[in-house]
Amino acid sequence: MKIPLWVFHGDKDTTVPPEQSRRMVAAIKKAGGKPLYTEFVGVGHNSWVPTYNNPMLMSWMFAQELPQ
Repeated sequence: MKIPLWVFHGDKDTTVPPEQSRRMVAAIKKAGGKPLYTEFVGVGHNSWVPTYNNPMLMSWMFAQELPQ
């Protein structure tokens, strides 16, 4: 099953290092998935702030459908 996935991470995150998201995204791609990945420059662990300020987020999210 193809599940839409968009991963966000701050490159200055010291709580969860961005390398963990990079490895996860690489593994998903290797398994055939097509995740989107956005890494915010200069952002720490609070990557949800620029994520929710991204004007494309809601339109992307509501455009996703799982196969029936």
